[in-house]
Amino acid sequence: MALLCTEIIYLLLDSAACYILMRSRFPSFGFKQALGVTFIGIFGKTAAFSAGIIPLQGYYLYKYNIEPGKTVGLMNLKYIFHKFAVFVYAAAALLLNSFVGLEIPSLMKYVYLGFGLSGIIIIFLILICALPAVQRLLLSLTEKLPNSGKWAHRKEVWSSSLKSIYEESKNVLKNKGCCIKIISVNLFKLFWFYAVTFICIKVLGFSGLNFTETQILSAVMLLITGVLPNVAGVGSAEAAFMLLFSAFLGKTGTSSALILYRSVTYFFPFLLSIPVFLYIKSQIGKL
Repeated sequence: MALLCTEIIYLLLDSAACYILMRSRFPSFGFKQALGVTFIGIFGKTAAFSAGIIPLQGYYLYKYNIEPGKTVGLMNLKYIFHKFAVFVYAAAALLLNSFVGLEIPSLMKYVYLGFGLSGIIIIFLILICALPAVQRLLLSLTEKLPNSGKWAHRKEVWSSSLKSIYEESKNVLKNKGCCIKIISVNLFKLFWFYAVTFICIKVLGFSGLNFTETQILSAVMLLITGVLPNVAGVGSAEAAFMLLFSAFLGKTGTSSALILYRSVTYFFPFLLSIPVFLYIKSQIGKL
């Protein structure tokens, strides 16, 4: 029960971050709608292999008179805030580890690689949001793509997304208080998310890692997960989990913890999202 409650709190905090972001642009936006955005995103990520996230969220918010273009920009901005928080938390975890002294045998090269790649991705995303020159450069490169077949559609989608991200970033980033709130909620959200790993380990009766060490490893794990290829969030998380925790729990213990961890953080939210999606679908039909 503690595991499920911790995951639910994480989902509520994720919705709170969405609520703060959306409300900064649409004062009438409610927390109930933010919950809808969160669970529709989970449903789209799993049921439609990530490709359905933005279209489903866009259609849902369009029914509340929010233009699809603004939805694309704001949802991508929400993702950027999340990635930034993951990077900052991981940096703090690695700094803390210099005092804790947790040994990660033969794995530090992967940690540094993940940290470096994540840093590059974050800087690139921030530059897209903040600098018109970067946006113009990317739009210019996009225009040079072929005009035939699927490329024509991709050019249109990518150009529209770049413009939406920049336009919404201008409006959100100038509100410093809002940005601080979003980042703070995202950091607190990650604290709860990483606590799930510790509870999984304790439920299974393993004692090789304490709470602080689990927070450090979980932060590094999510950082590495973000730069590994995956399909609908599957594959990269499992690989990173096994890579980091097997050095402390052994392969058998890590496999058991991984099954429980993914059940709580992947399958449980998806199961919750199904009735929420069906409810939202029925309500949208009445709007």
